[in-house]
Amino acid sequence: MSLVAQITGYVDSVEIHRTDTIYFDFGSDELTEQSAAAVASLAADRPGELELYLEGHTDAVGSDALNDALAERRSQNTLAAALAAGWPADAVEIRHFGEKRPIIKTTDREWRNRRVLLRSGLPKRYARFRGRITDEAGNPLAGGVIAHGRYLQDTARSNDEGEYTLFLPLDEAIRLDVYARNHFFSSHTLTLEAASATDTALVTRLETAAVGSKISVPDLYFVGNRRDLLKESLPVLPRLLQFMRTSPEIRIELAGHVNSPGDKQGPGSWQFRLAEGRAKLVHDYLLHFGIPASRISCRGYSNFEMIYPKARGENEMRANRRVEIRVLSSGVID
Repeated sequence: MSLVAQITGYVDSVEIHRTDTIYFDFGSDELTEQSAAAVASLAADRPGELELYLEGHTDAVGSDALNDALAERRSQNTLAAALAAGWPADAVEIRHFGEKRPIIKTTDREWRNRRVLLRSGLPKRYARFRGRITDEAGNPLAGGVIAHGRYLQDTARSNDEGEYTLFLPLDEAIRLDVYARNHFFSSHTLTLEAASATDTALVTRLETAAVGSKISVPDLYFVGNRRDLLKESLPVLPRLLQFMRTSPEIRIELAGHVNSPGDKQGPGSWQFRLAEGRAKLVHDYLLHFGIPASRISCRGYSNFEMIYPKARGENEMRANRRVEIRVLSSGVID
């Protein structure tokens, strides 16, 4: 698979770790005991180098000037409580809005408007990321992209030219899952760096899911001699589910395989049962999440189709312990 994308600009944002809101008595800037405890809890929950963002607010009773001053005092008193609880003073940003941003639009007393909003998060720079989805021949595909990051999950649809746009954080590993109807899905992990951003370009070419075609489910690996998935392979199952949802015409066989060098082992052998059990694990997952049984069959191939008949090392053995998708029928017109 080759990937081409273009970074065309930047925006600054914050990846939020936690959000809390504390409330104040009418006309007061003093934190209640409950509010002070909430601030202390937030200050204790600071993995990494998070920054604290405070916003002070009031209800609409009183003049604009008085409410602006009251909102500022509420923010400052909340800051004092956070610093006392151990939050570093150089990792705080304060704003106050008075009565300008109410939760409840009313000119009366309203406790939900008398508040300070506290958010902890990481300041991040995002790149405007443009990509393109095509088939094997380079023809554009209308499809979808799902982006996954530490705090990020975003989606985009490609247009008739196969082009899409996402905003992705810099200096963070992002996984892109790419789908198009009647095509096998593809996943790619990338990290965008500001220094090389203008040179980065990504185009995703997807393989047509034609009848008779097959593909090993990417990154779906099993524990040796067991039907259990490796922990790092668990996130792959939702990608396969999305593939089935994206292509409702497709009917597949899930083909299970084992790593067992030596003589071929047929029905009744533990190798055959294990291969079938691995395929059935994936089969049952898809059924559980609503894929009709008429669209999925499963079969064990024992050790008849090992990628590496004489596997050497864990990587080759892992590649033998796999499940493949075999397309039985689809919406592809030859």
